[in-house]
Amino acid sequence: DQNNNNDQQDADEVKEGCEQLYEASAKCEAGLSGSIQYPDNSGCNFMQGIKIIRKNGNVYSVGSSKNKTATVFIGLFGAGFVLLAGYSYYLKTKLERAKINLSE
Repeated sequence: DQNNNNDQQDADEVKEGCEQLYEASAKCEAGLSGSIQYPDNSGCNFMQGIKIIRKNGNVYSVGSSKNKTATVFIGLFGAGFVLLAGYSYYLKTKLERAKINLSE
């Protein structure tokens, strides 16, 4: 076949970096015990914590909750930013009005 440049004869190889990342990653192979001799279930608890449930087309993540402390700090930061921007605009306009032409 000319589309893949006659690449059927040689064995496909995985890049060493990808192979090392895969070997070090956490896996949940609990349902694959029949096809894998030594299944790795080290990542099953983590994956259960990030499970996504779809209801009526909406996506909900299980176990996620709002952090009230973070919400308060975000609000304070946003309000402070707006107040600081307003004050800097006030000072800028005050300086523009206070310019005196000394050359006259």
